[in-house]
Amino acid sequence: MRLTEVMTRDVVSCRGDDTVQGVMAVMTNRRVRHLPVIEDGRLIGIISIGDVVKSSIEKTELESQVLVDYVLAGH
Repeated sequence: MRLTEVMTRDVVSCRGDDTVQGVMAVMTNRRVRHLPVIEDGRLIGIISIGDVVKSSIEKTELESQVLVDYVLAGH
């Protein structure tokens, strides 16, 4: 079997300045795990669902730590 028989032809991409939330929505709606990142018509990278999830977890952990610090400071 040739790759052309099984590959995705309607490739959706994102840009480097897209938001994590926006990319997550595209990945969820299109049911894809990877998106090419395009700038000026050139491939500059590939983002995976793992990259997106990691970023979301790091943001949530940071927000949680800020709240804990705020409470412990007595405010």
